[in-house]
Amino acid sequence: MPVTVHAGHSSSLIAQRPRVPSAATILARPRGAAGGQSKTSFSGRGLGGVPDNGSLRRWSMAQWLENKAQVDVQAPLEACWVLWDDRERIPQWMPWIKSVKVVESDPRMSRWTLATHQFGRDWEFSWLARNLPPIKNSKIHWVSERGSASLGIEIQNRGQIKFVRTSPSSCNITLIISYEVPDVLVPFANALTPLVEGIIQKDMERFREYVTAQERAKTEKAAAA
Repeated sequence: MPVTVHAGHSSSLIAQRPRVPSAATILARPRGAAGGQSKTSFSGRGLGGVPDNGSLRRWSMAQWLENKAQVDVQAPLEACWVLWDDRERIPQWMPWIKSVKVVESDPRMSRWTLATHQFGRDWEFSWLARNLPPIKNSKIHWVSERGSASLGIEIQNRGQIKFVRTSPSSCNITLIISYEVPDVLVPFANALTPLVEGIIQKDMERFREYVTAQERAKTEKAAAA
């Protein structure tokens, strides 16, 4: 994720560098309302002005970690596909994603903004993701664009949604989110994997409620017509 830090926070960030949250930590701590607390944003450009004593360069990437959740949905596969394909609607069932904005000049690209509460303040992380060619009614997948970084550490991420029809009016949906972590954070991230998967499982359950309510409303509207 390319990074921009709001003025006034550089010194505190440097002091806290050893405690920089991994991607799993971010997922495991949903954003909170923190009235009057400062906010730091990472929006997609270089740190600029933050000295590098060499520690950032020593944090090499080691491996990809994968988190998975799935849910059975009593709604037609096509209805579920349409909702996931509309990336800007995803925050409605994933509250830790503040927004997803499709880039007008290139609909394959979208800017994702994640909001979380860490170290007594609100943080926002923003990165660009590129949708890969979908398999209609089967798979939607994407990957973060190279050049995205958090505090100078390149953390690539990717995701996919898999759809399997179980009946004309139901389907199974699997969400897989993967991210690359620095070698120094691998043990910590591995320990958090069950928590991360618990959070995205709740996201999938929220989606099930969301699409079920939509389908129920359609049925009631048709019956009243």
